[in-house]
Amino acid sequence: SYKENLDQYIRLQQAEMPMVFYDRIPYGMNVSQVIVDDYIKAFFLVEHLIREGYRHIVHLQGPDDVYNSVERARGYKDALVKFNIPFDKDRMLLFGTSVCYTSQNVYSVTSDDFLDMLIEKGVSFDAIFAFTDTLAIGAMNRLRDLGKKIPEEIAIASFSGTVLSTIVYPQLTTVEPPLQQMGKVVAELIIEKIKEPLSPNRSIVLDAEIKLRASSKKEKDSKGK
Repeated sequence: SYKENLDQYIRLQQAEMPMVFYDRIPYGMNVSQVIVDDYIKAFFLVEHLIREGYRHIVHLQGPDDVYNSVERARGYKDALVKFNIPFDKDRMLLFGTSVCYTSQNVYSVTSDDFLDMLIEKGVSFDAIFAFTDTLAIGAMNRLRDLGKKIPEEIAIASFSGTVLSTIVYPQLTTVEPPLQQMGKVVAELIIEKIKEPLSPNRSIVLDAEIKLRASSKKEKDSKGK
């Protein structure tokens, strides 16, 4: 589990092992890290969904002890606040490594099963913002099984920017981190840590690009309606 991993990371850090994290950072741990601004990009992505006309947005959140998961969830909530959309706890599902939590129950699920849970509970939704592309694609597959049109009936957006986002239909709206640049900066930081194990930890934030694609963009008619 992530919590067990965190204990191991802390043990290794106390043994002065050079460590640098990127992308998925253990929440609350003081380490050198290379990240993107998960909060801002998640905020803008949810804002995009709202401006496209979607108001009942489900968030499939990642583990709550991972920094970028927490930040993406925060961006989601604050975007709702900006547009005066009430936060509904039933529209936010927390995925751990093997289980999914709703406000009242714990389920052992895959990313597509959550749709059935929401439908059974009578929770309405017209858009999904997922923690990763794989969660989003699992939801897209289940929506097709249910005969739902994407994005006309339900929009999908996610965060990861993997090649998977371009080979599904419709192509997936996502946030694309600069992976090559991240790798270069991580390599520089780990070399720095190897040379000077007690050097101060540094946090470097890189820019990520929002890729708006067909999974979240409603077609406008000739009058722009």
